Amino acid sequence: MTRNYYTVLQVSRNAEQDVIEAAYKRLARKYHPDVYSGADGADRMRELNEAYEVLGDARKRAEYNAVLGGARDRAAAMGSKQGRPTSSVQPAVSKQPKRPRAKPPSRPGHPARPGRPTRTIGRFRNLGFVAALAVAVIAAIALIGVANLLSGDDDGTDGNTPIDIPDHTAPAEGTTLGNADAPVTIYEYSDFQCPYCRVAAAEIVPGLDTEYLTTGKAKLIFKNLAFIGQESRWAAEAALCSGDQGKFWEYHNKLYEEQNGENEGAFEVENLKRFAGEIGLNQGEFNACFDAGTYTAQVADEMDEADRRGVNATPTFFVGQTAVDSTYDAISTAIDAALATPAPATATPGATSTAEGTPGG
Repeated sequence: MTRNYYTVLQVSRNAEQDVIEAAYKRLARKYHPDVYSGADGADRMRELNEAYEVLGDARKRAEYNAVLGGARDRAAAMGSKQGRPTSSVQPAVSKQPKRPRAKPPSRPGHPARPGRPTRTIGRFRNLGFVAALAVAVIAAIALIGVANLLSGDDDGTDGNTPIDIPDHTAPAEGTTLGNADAPVTIYEYSDFQCPYCRVAAAEIVPGLDTEYLTTGKAKLIFKNLAFIGQESRWAAEAALCSGDQGKFWEYHNKLYEEQNGENEGAFEVENLKRFAGEIGLNQGEFNACFDAGTYTAQVADEMDEADRRGVNATPTFFVGQTAVDSTYDAISTAIDAALATPAPATATPGATSTAEGTPGG
């Protein structure tokens, strides 16, 4: 079994050794038995130690990369033979307006799975077709098995499964994580009820925080695409209210940790207000902001902005003006390319230019 140690340490495959060491120390402090009381603490520490033992040694890391790369190549080859799609990137512009859907943030070697089915299989014409389909299904199952070995057993998309999101280390200002003058801007469009956005918050954003946001190479701006229902819109407004007290990202993490199904009561108003108290917000100020509907218009504006940019799935990431696949490797590759060829900052594509990070920019 080839465990993806880069995912364990929440770093990209091309991370420098000092970045790997810093990630290991941060996670080891977080899950040390003296401070972490979860039942899975021992397993987490053992996994972290195994990952660092390999990735922290240059020779072992090179050998591991060869093994990991070979497994990915075999998985990709199997997918190619069966005609499986190799990308989950959605079309930039739809011919007709479509309701966004939740999509999983793909991990290395893990084919993206649609949040909701969009096609059905037609009726069989003959037994030969049935036999061919059976062969394809068996091959697909084998490919998924390989991908699961690379990415781990639990993808975290079950809202009932406990999830722990690391605290950010980069400076934060409102919905922006990272230095305001960072040369590269990442935009994330997400819904707090989207299970795949939850995975991105726990597995993709922490890696970006460690390698790019804390180091001043990039900044991340969160945008609300609250399409799933009323509880999504309430959660989005509540998160923006928390930003008034300088704790947007703490509340952001709290929402994903408390996620439990879609429009089933997890984000009812009383719960959202309770979350505010639990992360240390001034309860009166938060309640007044939320009850006044202070950010109702901004949430609607951000949803309109997403529509203008052709966003039809969550989470969706942009690096600058370019949409990228929802994988850590795809995002980090785009950031590295942007850093290698710096360009002047521009307004959000498809939006009316205003201050960066506002609904129009």
